[in-house]
Amino acid sequence: MKIVTKLTVVATLATFMFAGINMTWGNSYSDAADGSGLTAGHEFGVWMDVNDSMSFGWETGEPIKVGFAGPGGMTVRLGFDPGAAVGAARTSLGMSNTWWTSTGDGWGTNLSTAVDWGVAGTGSGDFTLTMNLGFGF
Repeated sequence: MKIVTKLTVVATLATFMFAGINMTWGNSYSDAADGSGLTAGHEFGVWMDVNDSMSFGWETGEPIKVGFAGPGGMTVRLGFDPGAAVGAARTSLGMSNTWWTSTGDGWGTNLSTAVDWGVAGTGSGDFTLTMNLGFGF
């Protein structure tokens, strides 16, 4: 039984080992629907490719993000934050576009922009504009 468990763990880790991983870092600008004004902040995230048209990851503010290939080379983003307290969950819908990607092997660099809208829960009606610098392999 131990050998089966070890083989399963190694096989699972190998699938992630060869997946594309992208770490993003940038600035975010958000406007609250309650009229409290525009705020700026820092953004950090980690994305892993599932296949050519889907990825999942984590970004500051929403620990669960899923991205799907969209029209015109853009990515449709769905986000969910279950929240620490009851009733504090947040769901978002957005689009992102990677408008510059480096060429070559090894570490890849990219610049992207994303817009996310709060559609349900805490922050419903808010929008966030994010500009990221990404490093991936």
